[in-house]
Amino acid sequence: MPGATDDLALALELADVADRITLERFRADDLVVETKPDLTPVSEADTAVERAIRERLAAARPGDAVMGEEYGSSTEDGPDGRRWVIDPIDGTKSYAAGGR
Repeated sequence: MPGATDDLALALELADVADRITLERFRADDLVVETKPDLTPVSEADTAVERAIRERLAAARPGDAVMGEEYGSSTEDGPDGRRWVIDPIDGTKSYAAGGR
């Protein structure tokens, strides 16, 4: 079973993945932004980040549960009670507006 140090290292790796994706698309003229049923925005960067994090978690921690803002819950809590919660971009509206 992974320890807290392993969890932190993985969380930092996931943050780096999110940084690479979001920084690449920040202020892009062709950034695609849609409106979710709850009338909040979701950008292609949001969905790309969540997909990338889910893929990495599936490889590193296949038994862990994942709950994400864009794609919902994958399963109940994992065998060790671990659940990763993903909010790809906190503040999509500001992100989509280029930080303005």
